[in-house]
Order: sequence, then C-alpha cells, then structure tokens
Amino acid sequence: MSLSNHIFDDTPPDFFAVLTHRYGKLYIDALDKIEDAQRLRNGVGLTRDELIHICEQTIAESDTITTSVTDDLPFDDAEMPDSIEDKVTPSSMLRHMLRCKWLEEPKRSDYQRVYYLDNRAEILLDCLRRMAYPEQVTFTDKLHLVCSRLQDPDAFTEHPLSDLESCIDNLRYGLQELRSLQQGMARLTQRQLHSDTLKENLQVLYDDFSENIGQRCYKQLIALDIPIRLPIVREKLNEIQHSPAIVAQMEIELQKRRPELTDSEASYRISKGLQEAVLMLDSVEPQSEAVDRRAADFARRSFARFRYLQEVSSGRRSEVRSVFELINARYADCKMASLPEDLDFPQLNIPSVGLLSGTDSLFIPRTSRSKGKRTPMREEADYDLDSDFALDEMAQNINSSLTTIRANHYYSTLVVPENGLRSDKFTVNTDDDILNIIGLLLHGETSDADYNIHSPREDEKEPEAYPVENYNFDEFTVKPKAFSVVSRE
Repeated sequence: MSLSNHIFDDTPPDFFAVLTHRYGKLYIDALDKIEDAQRLRNGVGLTRDELIHICEQTIAESDTITTSVTDDLPFDDAEMPDSIEDKVTPSSMLRHMLRCKWLEEPKRSDYQRVYYLDNRAEILLDCLRRMAYPEQVTFTDKLHLVCSRLQDPDAFTEHPLSDLESCIDNLRYGLQELRSLQQGMARLTQRQLHSDTLKENLQVLYDDFSENIGQRCYKQLIALDIPIRLPIVREKLNEIQHSPAIVAQMEIELQKRRPELTDSEASYRISKGLQEAVLMLDSVEPQSEAVDRRAADFARRSFARFRYLQEVSSGRRSEVRSVFELINARYADCKMASLPEDLDFPQLNIPSVGLLSGTDSLFIPRTSRSKGKRTPMREEADYDLDSDFALDEMAQNINSSLTTIRANHYYSTLVVPENGLRSDKFTVNTDDDILNIIGLLLHGETSDADYNIHSPREDEKEPEAYPVENYNFDEFTVKPKAFSVVSRE
C-alpha cells in the first residue's frame, strides 16, 4: 500500500484544505493558540466559549482580509457569505475546524461539550513551526546516543531489535538535524550578503549565528569527535550485521511482534533494517563535513561583507545612492544600454581617487634586504624552564591527539591474559603502533581506561629496557581492570 493510501485511509481530504483555505493564515494562527492553551490545561479540553474567544482574538489581531470571487470556498451553499466583503466569523471557523477533523469532540457522560486538538493536527503544527523558524536549529546529540549504544558491550544482547530500531531512529533524526544545520547556515549566509549596515552584519554574526547555531549546535557537533568515533562504531555495526546469533534473535523478536510474518519476510525486514543503519552511518561523516564547509563559507563571507561595509559606509555612499535613485526616476522604462550620452546629472564631488582593492592588487617589486647582525641570547635565559615548557606543550598536544577512545580501542585489539601483557611482547610495524603504545601509557591511570599500567618504578625498582624493532621500551605490564573484564564477558 502506498503512502497516500495510508494517509487518506483514516484522514479526510478536507484535513489539508485548512492550509489552502482563503483564510488559511487565520486558521493556522488560531490552531497555534489553541494548542498553547490546551498545553496549559494539562490534558483538560477546551470549552466552546474558550475556542470562540481564541478565534475572535485571532481575527482581531489579523490584518485586513481581502477575498476574491475565484477563491475556492469550502463552505456549503447555506453557509456561504452573502457578499465577498463578508469576513470569516469565529463560529464558522470552529465549524470548519470540526468538519476537517482538526478538532475532536469526544462523547461524555455528563453531556459537557469539550474539544481537543487532534493528534494529526499537533504533528502538522510542529512541522509548520519548524518551517516558520528554520534558524532555530537544535542539536539533541542523537548521534552521540547512537555511538554510545553501539559501543556499549551490554547492547544487542537482551533486546537487539529494540536497540537496532533505536539506533535507526536516532540516526535518521541526527542526519535531519545536520541537514537543518546546513540549511540554517545557508539562510544566514544569504542574510549576511544582503546586510546593508554594520549593525545588521554584526547582529547576524553574533546574535543569530554565534548564539543560536555556533554555541548551541556547531560546538556540540565538534565535541562529539565524529571522525574518531565513526570507524569504531562502523566496525561494531559490521560485527552485529554478520553475527548469526544476533540476527536470529532479532528475527525471533520481530515474529513475536508480527506473528503473520513468515521466516523469509522477517529475515528480509531485519537485513533491510541493518543495511539502512549502515547506509545512514556512512552518510554521517559527509554530512558533518558539509556542515564544516557551510560554517567556513559563512565566516568567510561575513568577514568580506564586514570589510566591504566598513570601507563604503560613509557620507559619500548616500550621495552615490541619490544619483542612482535619480536615474531610476528619470529613466524608469529605459535600459542601461539605451541611456543617452549627455545625462543631466549633478557633478560628483570626489575628494580623492584610489583603487577599489587598494594597492594590494598591484604587483610590488621585490626588494633586496641586507642581512642583519646576529644578536646573542640573553644571559638570563632559563634553559630548564624553557625545556620544561616545551615538554609540557608537547605532552599536551600528544594528549589531545591520542584520546582515551583510541587507547581503549587499541587495548581491545591486544590479547591480554589475566596476569597481564609485558612490554617486550608488543610488536611495532608502523608509526601508528608507536602512537598507540604512547596513548596506552598516557591514559593508563585515567578512570575511563579499560586497563591498568604497572611499572617496576611503583615497587621502587629500576625497569629494564627491551629493544623492540628500532626502539627501546622500559619494562611495564598492561593488566585488565576487574570491572571491564566482567562487563565484556
């Protein structure tokens, strides 16, 4: 069955006619107020008098309504206005919303007439709000939930189908948020290009972009470390996809929900869901890179627009604008190519003439520079302090590039016995192996690590040095933590 058949199987066709009605703007504003009022009532419906009051308030706040003879009137012949000057009334608005199923009136034993907003109307109103306010993008960390769920060792054990459906829903919503983030940045970029004053330029940059998108959405997206986490999550999803036990458990769980499905249909639905999750997970990184490009484009265009407005925003700008306004007034129906040569315009008083792009656009000849004298270093230079500062800065850079996630992932690839793995058992084939071992040592004492590092120095002994390839490793032992062993088993 197609999507349209599913929609109109229970929804009347007049349900969407409210949006295209000649008074559609009034209906949308009234329904928005009705939903706000219903939300404040904590599940208690609205009476007829309250709905009439909301419709009256909406009509009073609206602009002048104009009608057209060719408009499609949804009223019956008995309810049709006598003339085109007649406006919509609160009672006719209420009748039309009831007929189109935007409002429902359940039967009550006390014969009280109480109205509720239909669930389909709430869904459509939420969609209309997101269309009306595209700049108000939210980022709810749905992708973070997917990564955390797939990295959880206890996931996909008891209810794997529910875990898969949760990941698919979060991936779909997360990708939708990324696309909304791109579109919001694109709209702000266009607004920035059409800004006429420095105040408007800075308002778009700091108020709209920095506050609404930069701090609330883009900063959280960068903090997720998607390029680092995605390969690990993708590998975990591949293991789930190629695990016969987990796939069989999903099929059993699906057949318990849908007993009418055969074995082949259940297997097809599960494989389709897993493939959908893989495709959406593969599209996360390109979408996030597109968001980065949009942010960079917005920053570049904002800076260029700011420089342009800063250079041309002066008293001369209004004078030049008056000249073009005079051209538009005198030669409104004439093309620029057909303007006469001797235009009767006032002379421009230009105090100075210069290049539009400044002298930076011209070629500057290279000049030879004389060598300067070498100046010795100051005698009061503290070499120990400079050396400690350089080492601290190097350690900080290594610590920020080699994260705990990478160290735990490298530890999971090692076959570590219960009594531990000594440093002389490590193999070094590439430079990445050295970086992984350094990350292993850096995060050995953190609470997020799945392992412990033991060194003879803790027992006040000098460690031995083991040659591994072209490197010398001090003696240390990698041991699993007690809680991590139990959880992984």
